[in-house]
Amino acid sequence: MQTPNLGSRGNARPGRPFDHSTDALILTTTLDLLSERPYERVTLDGVAARTGKAKTTLYRRWATKDDLVVAAINSIGAPPEIDHPPDRGSLRSDLLSVIDSPWLGGPDRRLTILTGLAAAARSSQPVADAVRSKVATPYLEIYRSILERAVDRGQVPRERAPAFPLLAEVIPAMSTHRLNTGQGPVNRAFFAALIDDVMLPALR
Repeated sequence: MQTPNLGSRGNARPGRPFDHSTDALILTTTLDLLSERPYERVTLDGVAARTGKAKTTLYRRWATKDDLVVAAINSIGAPPEIDHPPDRGSLRSDLLSVIDSPWLGGPDRRLTILTGLAAAARSSQPVADAVRSKVATPYLEIYRSILERAVDRGQVPRERAPAFPLLAEVIPAMSTHRLNTGQGPVNRAFFAALIDDVMLPALR
């Protein structure tokens, strides 16, 4: 995990230097709790209890839960596929490889974390901005990159390229919609259906 981008809240009160040595533990624990329980049940007190840190330590460092969650999101960095798009030989396999990525502990843990973050984003603009920056926008770039390489392989007609920006939004947009509305499971079968029934037919 990348070193967290701690921002202005990393400054302790004058004369009291803050010990940053446990920041990674606290932020990782925050993500763990988001993967285990609904967002409204994630609290600074719960993070303090899980990490063995004093509640006052966390509250001095992050004044609100939103502050802590934004710091946790910023600590995860971008999906690894942004720099190393999967190359499995076919467009379908590449797209599924992104779904099966080990990022954030694998697809199951990642989806539970993102479910919690989707709930938080509905009521917190800072959380929504962080999710868009660290998750949504990178995934759009990943899918566009995969689609463009499929053209280079001869797997997709070049004349379909103008549709790539829109098609790159299909998986992120549909998964966000389901996470926000609760209309059906968001799992591998759902993503595979989007690929097989929406994206691939649109590219033919």
